[in-house]
Amino acid sequence: MLITRLHSRALGALFLLPFFAYGLGTALVTSVLKQPEQLAGQRALFVGGALLLVLNSLMVVGIGVLFFPILRERSPGIAIAYVCTRVMEALTFVVGVVFLLCILQLGDSTTPEGGILLKLFSQANVWAYQLAMTILGAGSAAAFLSLHRSPLLPAFLPLVGAVGYGLLSVGSVLEIFGLPYGMIFSGPGGLFELFLGGWLIIRGVRTVT
Repeated sequence: MLITRLHSRALGALFLLPFFAYGLGTALVTSVLKQPEQLAGQRALFVGGALLLVLNSLMVVGIGVLFFPILRERSPGIAIAYVCTRVMEALTFVVGVVFLLCILQLGDSTTPEGGILLKLFSQANVWAYQLAMTILGAGSAAAFLSLHRSPLLPAFLPLVGAVGYGLLSVGSVLEIFGLPYGMIFSGPGGLFELFLGGWLIIRGVRTVT
């Protein structure tokens, strides 16, 4: 199998860029929601943040597409499942964005009813995020386990990835049930994606003929 340097670097970039897109998008949206009474005057900022969240979803699908040929060498079934995992993750993110955009339709959010709906839509976006992370963690843990002892990557990478993603999924489930441990459990998975992205850009995937 031949995975070009361009392919590896593009995949590595897609592992890194969503951190910036989602992080900046969330920061913009959150900054507006902290002062809901000024939402009418900050619609452009709010919509810009939402669009960055949608961009994150597109890049997530791109990861699945570019990772497909790497996984296919080990297991075509898992390769397809991984793409489906990334698509489901992206769609769940988009559902969360839809909840955020519903806030724009509230009008005067300073009323008691508007305040309640604002909190409800904001929390729904949080739940969508946690569900997306649960899907990502479960699907990615299986995918990286399939790469164990693969000649395409160093032996330690798939195992570290499987553990990190597994913990991410567990932490997200705990958050959904109201247990605030998601940040602790998500750390290893997030650091792994950053490391993997850098590795793919600098070192790339080993070529097997």
